[in-house]
Amino acid sequence: MIVRELLAAVEEKLKGLRVERAVIGLAYTGVLLSDGSCGLAGTPHEGRGCAAFGEAGLLAGRPASDLARELLSAHPLRSALGLAAANAVLSTQLPERDLDPLKALAVGEEDVVGMVGEIGPLVRRLRERPGGLLVFERNPHAPSPDVLPDWAAEWELPRCDVVFLSGTTFINKPADHLLSLCRGRTAVIGPSTPLWPGLLSRGVDWLFGARVRDPDLTLRVVAEGGGTQALFRHGVAKAALGCSRADERAEGTTSRIGRAEQGTGLEAPTKRRAFEDVRRP
Repeated sequence: MIVRELLAAVEEKLKGLRVERAVIGLAYTGVLLSDGSCGLAGTPHEGRGCAAFGEAGLLAGRPASDLARELLSAHPLRSALGLAAANAVLSTQLPERDLDPLKALAVGEEDVVGMVGEIGPLVRRLRERPGGLLVFERNPHAPSPDVLPDWAAEWELPRCDVVFLSGTTFINKPADHLLSLCRGRTAVIGPSTPLWPGLLSRGVDWLFGARVRDPDLTLRVVAEGGGTQALFRHGVAKAALGCSRADERAEGTTSRIGRAEQGTGLEAPTKRRAFEDVRRP
């Protein structure tokens, strides 16, 4: 399970740290740790029942590693808090990097693009292309011909040339299965994205996430109900990790996936099998 591997990767970094402050906002959840690092995760809205959080007032002072392990919880808010705690230490390791995701993944006009979780800025740029856009959303905001229920990803994702997964897939747990369905170029995107290099050997080509520059300002935006655009305007910078296939083709070199396919005799459609092999103990 990817989230277990992710937690194992951050365990040493979290050792000795405590939760300084946790904020659960309308759109995002933020966690500030005792070393000054701060991480974000989307606030889930499904399956919450009573809107009150039973552990309010008890989060500050908890060992950071304990809170991060809540990522394994079936409780959506606990899982979001766990991801935010893990993201706090992951994001500090990377420089700020603002890349165009469509260029980084070399999205062509004829490419069929799949998107798990509606990502507004990308939808607006991709919708008019002839190749087509398929958005898979559990709770769609408004009816649209290119927005499908999330369960339709089971048979539609394999035919997509490019797939963007929202970082929130690590909160509601389908990340492993969704990645196993992807045959084309794949990215995880949004402030919830765990900037963990290990994902690049597990079926992901690019990670587009966030690095908190100003924790106090960021947590204020979260507390005031701010969304993605507000965060990037106030206290948060973009960060990215991966390898650009477009750059590699321009330089006449072979991509990471291409090298693996040539070395093992695998063809592009067997990306799913290669990913599943990595996951086996």
